[in-house]
Amino acid sequence: MKIQNLEDIVAFLSVADAQGFTQAARKMDIPVSILSKRVARLEDDLGVRLFQRSTRAVSLTEEGKTLIPQARRLLGDIREMEEQFSEGDELKGPIRMTMPWGLTQGPVAKILTDFRKENPGVEVDVHFSDTYERLVESGFDLAIRFSTLEDSSMIARRLGPNYLKMVATAAYLKQNGIPKTVKDLKEHPLLMIGVHRHRKFMKSGLSLNEIANASSVISNNGLFLTDIAKAGGGIAIRSHWDIAEAIRRKDLVEVVINDRLESGNDAYIVTPSNRYMSKRVRALMDTLVKEFPKFLKE
Repeated sequence: MKIQNLEDIVAFLSVADAQGFTQAARKMDIPVSILSKRVARLEDDLGVRLFQRSTRAVSLTEEGKTLIPQARRLLGDIREMEEQFSEGDELKGPIRMTMPWGLTQGPVAKILTDFRKENPGVEVDVHFSDTYERLVESGFDLAIRFSTLEDSSMIARRLGPNYLKMVATAAYLKQNGIPKTVKDLKEHPLLMIGVHRHRKFMKSGLSLNEIANASSVISNNGLFLTDIAKAGGGIAIRSHWDIAEAIRRKDLVEVVINDRLESGNDAYIVTPSNRYMSKRVRALMDTLVKEFPKFLKE
């Protein structure tokens, strides 16, 4: 086995990401025929078929799925080596990061937009998922995670605490009354993520599950719950990260009672420790650590 050209690996990843030759060729601005030849050459070099091709679709074979994380890691290491020995201070190259779905409405978009304005040569690819991706195997440089970190293979920097807030529209509260105690909450539809059902109030010791009434809504999708709250459907219990922007825009207002829900795991930005950290990845990590807390002042 002898891989002849790195551009063949780039071609393979482009087709895999675009899920098709035509789309990948358009993105790379090369003819489909050239892209197809590069992938075919890589398959010949490796002695395996990487894609199942049909007139309607292109899908990865098991060998192709196995190759993806290795190919991403190889290209990432080469780009980092080039950057390490390049001249000048301008940041260039891709950054792949993953974070929970709830942060689609948080401060990430604003922070990344400002970062890109200052560093137009950096391409940021953001993947949203509520499952914890394996960073090295999946080719991610950074991840935002809400958890206790016990993995020694990760470098972690704390972004801030993760506590829950209760929010509703001003119109809903005007019509249905503003709760002042945990007991008052029993009269309102509570909108919560399933994993929060057993979160307890610190003074009363009661859990959300114990005070939820029949009209409450439980879902595994926090954005869905936020939308219900915005439509006047009840009081949502959401991470302050997730609803900071909605509160700032006054789409929702915080409901404050004489008790507080126990906090969850802190938020961290993490990166694999067994890889050279490029200047662009370090710069984005520093930016997130600096800017995130500014959005979370109580």
